[in-house]
Amino acid sequence: MTRASGADWGLLLLRVGLASLLIGLHGGPRLARALRYFVDGEPWTFVGLVEGLGLPFPLVFALLSTAADSLCAFLAGLGFLTRWAAAVMAINMAVAVRFEATGGDSFELPALYLLGALVLVVAGAGAYSLDGRRSRGSLR
Repeated sequence: MTRASGADWGLLLLRVGLASLLIGLHGGPRLARALRYFVDGEPWTFVGLVEGLGLPFPLVFALLSTAADSLCAFLAGLGFLTRWAAAVMAINMAVAVRFEATGGDSFELPALYLLGALVLVVAGAGAYSLDGRRSRGSLR
């Protein structure tokens, strides 16, 4: 068994912190509103926002963005399929950065999420993750 480094602890902190912030501030509330939209028929204003951006199929893109901010963030937080989950999160945040920047709004927050996701794409999950356990053969 190899000894984990400070980088592994840093990746754990990045994964859990990024996932917690994305889920808690964006993905979780957005997922709850999406469920109310489909179950109770309540309006989901995010679809209108996506439509206003000029993206085709606004409901589909709203659902994909919600999945990136909730499901993919959860997977990255666990360290499971981390690079793939982080890549989806990075694409979602790159779109957010572009539209915030061209709209004249502050793009600082989505840019920070984008940076964290890109670090996970490049570095992977680290030793303290399900991916790390799987690569060592512990999960069979």
